[in-house]
Amino acid sequence: RSIALLLACIMALTAFYMHPFWIYLLSDREYVMEGVAGMEGIKVSAFTMADHQRYFFFQSMSTVGALLLLVVHGPGKLSVDEP
Repeated sequence: RSIALLLACIMALTAFYMHPFWIYLLSDREYVMEGVAGMEGIKVSAFTMADHQRYFFFQSMSTVGALLLLVVHGPGKLSVDEP
C-alpha cells in the first residue's frame, strides 16, 4: 500500500508538471503541436493546446485515483503476494 501511495504522489506531481493546461487557457498565442501523430508541426490555438493538455492531465489523474483506491482497499483476496 505504501508503494501505491508513493506512485500516486509521483504521478500526480508529474501530471501537474507535464500537462499544465491552465497556462494555455490564459494565453492567446498559437502553439506548435509536438508528439501527436498526424499533427507534427501544425500550429494550433491556445484553446486547442489547452484541450489537448487537459485530456492527458485527467488521464493521469484517473490513474492516480486507481492507485489511491488500491491504497485504501488493499489488493484484495486474489492477491498473489503471499504463498
